[in-house]
Amino acid sequence: MGITKLMRAIGKKKTATDKIGAGSRATLDYPERGEKITSPQYTFRVGVSGAVERVEVSINQGPWQPCRWSVGYWWYDWKGYGNGRYQAAVRAMVKGERVTASEPVKFTVNLR
Repeated sequence: MGITKLMRAIGKKKTATDKIGAGSRATLDYPERGEKITSPQYTFRVGVSGAVERVEVSINQGPWQPCRWSVGYWWYDWKGYGNGRYQAAVRAMVKGERVTASEPVKFTVNLR
C-alpha cells in the first residue's frame, strides 16, 4: 500500500484502535490524546494482540520508525524533539504483509 493510500485510510478512522486480521488489535496507549509531554525523552507504548510481526510509529507523517518488543508491548524511544504540536500513528504488519494503521493521536510538547 502506498503512503498516500495509507494516509487516506488513516484519515477515515475514528478511533486510535484498528483491527489487524481476525481477533487482532493495535492501540497507541501512550502518548494519550491531548497529553502534554514535558521531558526531553519519551517512550511510546503500543499494545498489540494477535500474530503481529512488526510494529512501527510515524510522528507528524514522517518516516515509519521500528518499535521494539518487550514485556508484552511494543515500544518506541523518542528524543531530540522540540516544543510544539505533534501527532503519532502506529501501524502493524502481520504475516502476508497485511498492514493496518491507527488514527493519529495528537499531543503537545512543552519542554519549558
